[in-house]
Amino acid sequence: MNTAARLTGLGAVFTGLLAFVPEQYAFYVAMLIFACSAVSAAIPPPAAHSRWVVAYQIITMIGLNIGWAENHAKPSVSGVRVPLADKPAAKQAVASSGIPVLNKKGKPETPT
Repeated sequence: MNTAARLTGLGAVFTGLLAFVPEQYAFYVAMLIFACSAVSAAIPPPAAHSRWVVAYQIITMIGLNIGWAENHAKPSVSGVRVPLADKPAAKQAVASSGIPVLNKKGKPETPT
């Protein structure tokens, strides 16, 4: 399924869910979503062993920080930006130094 279809479906789901909120509270629900989105963008993720990890994940979920909007900073995971052409060489360099390369789910990749 392509990204446009996913976003359309996701938008329809959230619009439908917002219809269940009484009209006098819709503004406050929208402000909660906006505030959670702003907090998740402004505050770096906590360390993986922190007691705040679950709270941070709930805030990012309420802030609709999912898919392409997701912050690519995860608790206790760093990212090294390299040109796309150098990606295989960067993966090899990291792997050869004994550091596991993680996939999108945070699990070590199997060497190919």
